[in-house]
Amino acid sequence: MQTLAQDLRYALRTLLRSRGFALTAALTLAAGIGANTAIFSIMDAVLLRPLPYQNPDQLVRLYETEAAPGKYPFTGPDFLDWKSQNSTFSDMTLYSWPSDMNLSGQGQPDPVRAVPTESNFFSLLGVTPVLGRSWAQGEDQPGKDDVVILSYALWQTRFGGNPSVVGQVLELNARKRTIVGVMPAGFSFPADARLWIPLDMSGKGLGERGSHSYNAIGRMKPGITVQQAHADLSLIAARLEKAFPNTNHKVSAIVVPLQDDLAGKSRTSLLMMLAAVGLVLLIACANIANLLLSRAVGRQKEMAVRSSLGASRIRLLRQLLTESLLLSLVGGSLGVLLGWGLIALLPKIKSFALPNFNTISLNGSVMLFALGLTVLTGILFGLAPALQAARPDLFEELKGGAGSSISPSRGRRLMSNGLVVGEIALSMILLISAGLLLKDLVRVRGVEIGVRREGLWTGAVQLPEAIYKTEQQRAGFAQQLLDQVRKIPGIQTASLSDRLPLEGGSNYYVQLRGRVSQKMSGPLVESHRVTPEYFRTMGIPVLKGRLPTATDTRNAMELDTRRREAWEKGSQLPAEQRNLMVYATVINATMARTLWPDEDPLGRMFSGGGGDENGPWRQVVGVVGDVRQWGLTEKPQPEAYDSLYAPSRVFLTLHTNVPPYSIAPAVRRALAGIDPSLALYRERTISDVVDDNSKGQRFLSSLVGSFALLAALLAAIGIYGVLSYVVTQRTREIGIRMSLGATRLRVLGDILRQGMSLAFVGFGLGIAGAFAMGRVMASLLHEVEPDDPLIFLVTAAFLALVTLLACLLPARRAARLDPIRALRYE
Repeated sequence: MQTLAQDLRYALRTLLRSRGFALTAALTLAAGIGANTAIFSIMDAVLLRPLPYQNPDQLVRLYETEAAPGKYPFTGPDFLDWKSQNSTFSDMTLYSWPSDMNLSGQGQPDPVRAVPTESNFFSLLGVTPVLGRSWAQGEDQPGKDDVVILSYALWQTRFGGNPSVVGQVLELNARKRTIVGVMPAGFSFPADARLWIPLDMSGKGLGERGSHSYNAIGRMKPGITVQQAHADLSLIAARLEKAFPNTNHKVSAIVVPLQDDLAGKSRTSLLMMLAAVGLVLLIACANIANLLLSRAVGRQKEMAVRSSLGASRIRLLRQLLTESLLLSLVGGSLGVLLGWGLIALLPKIKSFALPNFNTISLNGSVMLFALGLTVLTGILFGLAPALQAARPDLFEELKGGAGSSISPSRGRRLMSNGLVVGEIALSMILLISAGLLLKDLVRVRGVEIGVRREGLWTGAVQLPEAIYKTEQQRAGFAQQLLDQVRKIPGIQTASLSDRLPLEGGSNYYVQLRGRVSQKMSGPLVESHRVTPEYFRTMGIPVLKGRLPTATDTRNAMELDTRRREAWEKGSQLPAEQRNLMVYATVINATMARTLWPDEDPLGRMFSGGGGDENGPWRQVVGVVGDVRQWGLTEKPQPEAYDSLYAPSRVFLTLHTNVPPYSIAPAVRRALAGIDPSLALYRERTISDVVDDNSKGQRFLSSLVGSFALLAALLAAIGIYGVLSYVVTQRTREIGIRMSLGATRLRVLGDILRQGMSLAFVGFGLGIAGAFAMGRVMASLLHEVEPDDPLIFLVTAAFLALVTLLACLLPARRAARLDPIRALRYE
């Protein structure tokens, strides 16, 4: 320990004497370690740290399969059967999708996201409220469900953190509910939930078997594996398929660990980001190693003297590594501070789109990672220079000949050149990866989504069931809203729909008239409900036939009323009546090509969404252009547009000839004039919808792109440093050559050739590495090939230009040397 303390004191004095070098190296390390610490903290929160629930390894997400590929939400009756018949789960719970609701009672109504859940939802997760209680048994049944649980964030913002909030009554969708609890800070499952309400678990509330409308979580019994749970549920699904062949055809089970399900596709993105910052740190280490090699030449005589006085190679090596580790610890400390700042900044970035079920913080694991990375980095950049410096040539150094202190060994030159080549190769890999991601993002954002991108404004309204109880009331509101907003100056057309492009939706299996197939196994078609003006508002072209009319909407409303009345009585309309029921429907071009490839689709009939071979029928009256409904990277699917007449939740879309956001106040006034208890939420333009859909890809591209530019800068600094040192080493040689007639242009070309030859070797290795990296990141690319030649060419040209500039500065200095002064240089 005494020797270590002595080494540390000496190392500190040495670094203080070389403040410029120490500061440069520490800041370079800080950038690399800080970025790695920030990304690892996100990775720790999303992938490594367990979910903040009781025994999280027992929690799984449950899905059903269908005849079509993929995984699907649950039907209510199927869930009840799975829950009652399984032998591998201690409990299961059901919850619905987050729903936007109107929170009234104090001033203007606020839009909030509410999640309906089964009464055992919180107990299954093992989360206890910080105030009050969770659901009591039976509160998920009609008549007992006038209760609500607040999120911590809503409690703070809406109620000022009032500790006596439990027992107060709030108005949610015009229905009074009693606050029974407040959940802990940070709990917002599912994502962005602001409050929770009971889910109607009655048979009528859960709906029909075959309607996939709910999400499910299960808690496996201790010792049960995911494979065992899957086998158990698959047996139950097989029994249900035999019992209900029409609705449960090919319905089986999918069991996914809950953390894997929540992390989703973010795992690949996080690994990509961690690889990018890792490469940046490697480049930083190579830079510092080159700096240390340069310093080692100036310390050769010192090492020779110490060696001649009895210091062993191990002793010299330990001293030099102590200096490297001390330097690394300084850089690591600054890096942790930088990482802390980045951790605070990242979640505030608009495009940040990673799961947040665990708090991103500098916890013990992250600090341990930063410490380990710091120590490893110190050894990594310090070992090779230390090995070189700890082997001095005693004869040459102690002889004291001119130039002995500035003439590097061949091995040292090879190592320095190799580090520069490695830096350039790693930079090339990062730049090409960033270029591929950026080009893919640009292309994805520029894909044809099927609707106009300019002049479209949207907002959503949720109608409270407590006020708008009948279809006539909801239909009246919808018509009144359209009439009022059409009076606003600048509005060209207005329409209503049940969802927006790019944001998903619902679907159903169809049966074609005259082609009998087993129910739930026919073609799968997306379902969309719109008012007649929707297509003109959105700019969707009509390819064949006509658009829906007000008469079609009235007919659909009458037919649906007859079907609903029969269902409420527990019966079904006779087949002959259903066979006479015909809805006018518009389909997209993909559906026309898929279902009637060589026929005219106009006049064709199909049933679906509760229909069978006896109807009711949808008759194709028009064909419109394709629209991407499931995201920018998903191709258009077969889709049918039905009439929207009595919505409970509706998206208002306006086509304007004025700036879209300028009409928002007028729309809010129009809504308040109709019903002041309603909130207008999710006010956006279609450009905003595109941004929301691509924010995860935008975040990854911008982050990797930033790291790539930093890597290119570090590589340029590295090659500049090496060539500057080469010029210093060759000062006398250059003076002699110029005295013998060498021109300044010849000297300039000499130095440039030396630097660019290293660069081109690095380019070759980098391009080979980029090809391999492209195969790894292929799953992140949608509109670009991983070996896109343009990206490779542009990246190589950019890095060549950066490298040339880095080479030019020391080359110009060499060409401007005064031969007389150069000959006297020692």
